[in-house]
Amino acid sequence: MTAIIISISASLISGGALFLLQRYFKKKDKLDEERDAVLAKENVLILKSINAVGKLTYANALAIRDGKQNGQMLDALKGYEEVNDELYQYLLERNAHK
Repeated sequence: MTAIIISISASLISGGALFLLQRYFKKKDKLDEERDAVLAKENVLILKSINAVGKLTYANALAIRDGKQNGQMLDALKGYEEVNDELYQYLLERNAHK
């Protein structure tokens, strides 16, 4: 009789432990997926920012070489401002969720 009670108790304890471990890993996987999505968006914004700075630098170099502003400079400035605003909004959103 005692052996049966010990056997049932051990089964219940191990089943409970496995249930808790499974629940923990599901929550961890969900948090990891959310974090990966946020990091992916952050990486895209960083690449857009680098690209905008590159375009602005190129347009600036052409303007200095030619001694006048051209449409490329205005387009590059507009692109830089758009990416900068998008990055700023993203950073505000991220800090609001912390």
